[in-house]
Amino acid sequence: MNRTDPLDLVTTGVAVGGAGIARDGDGRVVFVEGALVGERVSVEIVETKKSFRRGRVLDVLEPAPGRVLPSCPEIANGCGGCDLAHASHAAQREMKAAMVADSLRRLGRLADLPDIDPGPDLATTGFRTTIRAAVVDGRAGLRHRRSHDVVTVASCEVAHPVVEGMLVDGRYGDADEVTIRVGANTGEQAVFVGGSEPDEGTVIHEEIAGRRFRISPRSFFQTRADGAAALVSVVDEAIGPDPTGTLVDLCSGVGLFAATIGDRFDRVVTVESNRSSVADARVNLAHLGDRVAVRSSTFERWTPEPADVVIADPSRAGLGREGVANVAATGAPLMVLISCDAGSLGRDAGLLTAAGYRLDAITLVDLFPNTAHVEVVSTYRR
Repeated sequence: MNRTDPLDLVTTGVAVGGAGIARDGDGRVVFVEGALVGERVSVEIVETKKSFRRGRVLDVLEPAPGRVLPSCPEIANGCGGCDLAHASHAAQREMKAAMVADSLRRLGRLADLPDIDPGPDLATTGFRTTIRAAVVDGRAGLRHRRSHDVVTVASCEVAHPVVEGMLVDGRYGDADEVTIRVGANTGEQAVFVGGSEPDEGTVIHEEIAGRRFRISPRSFFQTRADGAAALVSVVDEAIGPDPTGTLVDLCSGVGLFAATIGDRFDRVVTVESNRSSVADARVNLAHLGDRVAVRSSTFERWTPEPADVVIADPSRAGLGREGVANVAATGAPLMVLISCDAGSLGRDAGLLTAAGYRLDAITLVDLFPNTAHVEVVSTYRR
């Protein structure tokens, strides 16, 4: 058989990242981009390794019940921003739960898992309050599926209406990229054009769970306000009623959790390495007075302090061995981890288990519908 000949395959699972899992005639695993679980598909092989192959769907021969026609017309034009738009919302949530369970079992080596809570049902359109876009001939655009080419769009189904307007109608001269950010609950707007240093005095504000947050150009903040509020609610519930003592908030950003949940603790310690976020946090946490200590440090270099609860919201890379070791060194009996990558979640869960914690609860918070990105709040107890 010529390597370029399409394969007729049936998918039986889903991999971290959203690809369907099938096996070729030799029993080798094939990761199939664009396939849902339980589909018979014609597949073009694009990469072959010793132990696996990668392919993409040429034709769906027998579709899964969850397959739908994408509602956004820009997908047909090649926009690659929503890689799971061919799956229904319910199917997407099932896929993400399956990805998380697979990672916890395979990478974390955890045999007995608590039930995965599907989490709050957030809006699937008009939610995204931050978009970083490429600029071609003065117009902003999004990346083409499977390439770095730019697609200028006439609409964006997931963008907040104000962001969509600036994405579609804005003109950005000879810039090569642009970042658009709005405060969904304040109406404030900011545009940062690539190639120029953002003015750190240009900030916007967002309101989450009754608190007002200053967000500078170089500071990270969740890309949807309702998602940030949902994370706060899930984390707050995981901590439970009437906590006491010290809360440590690792990778604290501008202080989302410390500002909203910290009121319930006697003392709060935040740890953040981004200088812009640290400066914002000092403003956003001023209401805590002398009960808060803002540490400017990476979580790996931070000297652990005694804690009763640890919250950690690391980047996609997760905590890793050093981060987990520092969590364990706090002596905290309760730890809440917010993960934005299923693979790093699985690894970190295994490390936390080895450090003496037990995985107690798992909740999905679907911040990025129509994509394979998954956000997970997991709770661990000594």
